Amino acid sequence: MSSDQVDTSGFGAYAGPVLRAQRDGRDVFTFEIADHHLNGADRLHGGMMMTLAAIVLGQVAKDAAAAKQPGAETRPLSVNCDFVSAGEKGDKVEGRAEVTRATRTVLFISGDLRVGSRILMTATGVYAIKEQDGK
Repeated sequence: MSSDQVDTSGFGAYAGPVLRAQRDGRDVFTFEIADHHLNGADRLHGGMMMTLAAIVLGQVAKDAAAAKQPGAETRPLSVNCDFVSAGEKGDKVEGRAEVTRATRTVLFISGDLRVGSRILMTATGVYAIKEQDGK
């Protein structure tokens, strides 16, 4: 399974590197927890988890919009995250997401972050599709 690095420029650069690969026909995003991703209790910082969830859901939204309308862009309208358990330094986090509903102008996406079978976070997002010509 080959992996490609996800573009995490800007603020997302603090979250990386995030890698993306295909597994069982689905995109899987991976991330290894380092010292600078930890909170004061030496666990994966909640803000880091939310950032990673936003990267995963955002990439899935971007791909789905481009498949529907070449050149379309997306922007988040809502992202909701629920913390389930903590990650620790050295853990390899996997993120997955899928479009659960798509209209002409809006995508609904659901996903999670895991270490092995243990869920760290669940997340849902609503993304607007903006056509390339600004509509």
